[in-house]
Amino acid sequence: MIVLQLAPGRMRLSQLQNCLPGVSTGVLERYVQQMVELGLVTKTRFKEMPPRVELELTGAGQELLPVAGALTRWGMRHVWSPPRERECTDVDCLLRLLPVLLEEKASSLPNGSVEAVATRPGPRVSYLYQTKDGRVLVADAIDGTVTARVEGTHSAWIAALGPPGNFAKLRVTGDAQFALSMLEALHRD
Repeated sequence: MIVLQLAPGRMRLSQLQNCLPGVSTGVLERYVQQMVELGLVTKTRFKEMPPRVELELTGAGQELLPVAGALTRWGMRHVWSPPRERECTDVDCLLRLLPVLLEEKASSLPNGSVEAVATRPGPRVSYLYQTKDGRVLVADAIDGTVTARVEGTHSAWIAALGPPGNFAKLRVTGDAQFALSMLEALHRD
């Protein structure tokens, strides 16, 4: 899970802790330290007040992404169940990991860009993705216009990303065929 959370890039230790609810700080720090010792993660400490620690995957850590992504895709297709009462599905985490989840299917996607927005209930989450040359990347900005925008509540995104991939409650503007082809790729074997 740590590898997947660090897939998009450098992250503060406190951000990683927030992405892994239920994992104590001590346990997380122990696993991170083991990953540093194995050469999978770099840990950079900044001498400032308050102290700041940032983590980033090394080349060896990035080599684990296809394996971690494949395990996650398998779990999404075969084990995912609707959230039970008092159970939370982290839509922000799922959307942040979309490039990793789509890695094996990215070569079949056309070039373009999609803005994914999850609205209330829950905090607003927004990601911008660019598909280019068989890769899906999280983008800070897009050269030109966004090909499509997909918006829905957190529950609409959970229904879309989990099996069987129900996109009915998502609102798509722009090139709907492009946006839906990207989301449907998650569910293709």
